[in-house]
Amino acid sequence: FGKDEVMGHDLVAEFISNEFKESVQAVLNNALLGENTANFEFPLYTKHNRAVEVLLNATPRIDSSGKLVGVVGVGQDITEKKQAEIELTRVAADLRKLIDTANAPIFGIDTRGRVNEWNDKAAEITKRSKAEVMGHDLVAEFISPDFRFSVRRVLDHALNGQETANFEFPLYTKTGERVEVLLNATTRRDANGNVTGVVGVGQDITERKIAEKQSETIANDLTKLIDTANAPIFGIDTEGRVNEWNQKAVEITGFGKDEVMGHDLVAEFISSEFKESVQAVLNNALLGENTANFEFPLYTKDGRPVEVLLNATPRIDSSGKLVGVVGVGQDITEKKQAEVELTRVAADLRKLIDTANAPIFGIDTKGRVNEWNDKAAAITRRSKDEVMGHDLVAEFISPDYRDSVKRVLDDALNGQETANFEFPLYTKTGERVEVLLNAT
Repeated sequence: FGKDEVMGHDLVAEFISNEFKESVQAVLNNALLGENTANFEFPLYTKHNRAVEVLLNATPRIDSSGKLVGVVGVGQDITEKKQAEIELTRVAADLRKLIDTANAPIFGIDTRGRVNEWNDKAAEITKRSKAEVMGHDLVAEFISPDFRFSVRRVLDHALNGQETANFEFPLYTKTGERVEVLLNATTRRDANGNVTGVVGVGQDITERKIAEKQSETIANDLTKLIDTANAPIFGIDTEGRVNEWNQKAVEITGFGKDEVMGHDLVAEFISSEFKESVQAVLNNALLGENTANFEFPLYTKDGRPVEVLLNATPRIDSSGKLVGVVGVGQDITEKKQAEVELTRVAADLRKLIDTANAPIFGIDTKGRVNEWNDKAAAITRRSKDEVMGHDLVAEFISPDYRDSVKRVLDDALNGQETANFEFPLYTKTGERVEVLLNAT
């Protein structure tokens, strides 16, 4: 709204949506009584009816004589902030659901060692419900005496910022069964970076002891997500050297992670005819530009081409600095083979139509010829070039049969097929050819 469109108009009556008229009017009335209002949120609708979230401070306006003459409102557009809050709430809800339904026991403690997180899996394997443990001292009440010292040391280290991975200890259930747990203890911090507790992500390894060298856990670990994804994922640094190579990439290329890490991706693993185009895609990503659905062949260790559909995305660190590229691919070898097969079938069908021992023609919805095989050309003595795009009935059917042939074709265009329709077709040189037609 331009200044000339609002000056002298009633703010609340004309520019505030109905559901907020009363509350905004109350804020303004309070200001007219000399009472400031700070941080009042409401939606302000634009001329084009788009909602803009506003954070308002309303202040009485006093003239030079000390008389209250109006209100000054100082607002802040918090639309993006509100949207971010909504998204944050959604992510928090998703995280809460993920924690509660995770297939691993997850617990949390505050700085005093009292339980403040206990997911469904933790409840299941310990047979202690959330209500039974929340607020209780985890180590003192739920860890067996012979492991209390070592567990408390791990948790204390995490409270001091020193995380522990793959710590094994037995956890006893409510009914006395021993459950072997492999624990990752992670420091929990607030938005200001202050330590607020510890999150422990465990794994029930009672029936299966894992190898001592196992370093990956079932925590929310991006590296594990990448490594176990059902799509080939690779990463390069700003110099083009491989720094990410997941299991699917290993599977489809035959190159193990140790064979590619630190090597130049394009120089060593891309075929010569695609080096330039792949390098261009990666360079664009290193400049901050995403590339989606780029197709190229990736050759396996044994020289077999694998057709890959690639999305290349800039990789940004926590400070916002571009540190490389992540490429997420899709093995479309079978899809490409299917496309080749489809092209072959289409070519065979084209050849079948062209060389069929029967005249075959086609028309579009306007009756113009768009198919004319060799046999049709032979019996009419009209080549494909002479008929394509022309009106079949108007130009190539004798006047006395135009209505009946057109009716048959119109019926087919409406989904009603006709079989064994007889009519004469005249050749370019005037000979009459009797035709038995199926229109589909």
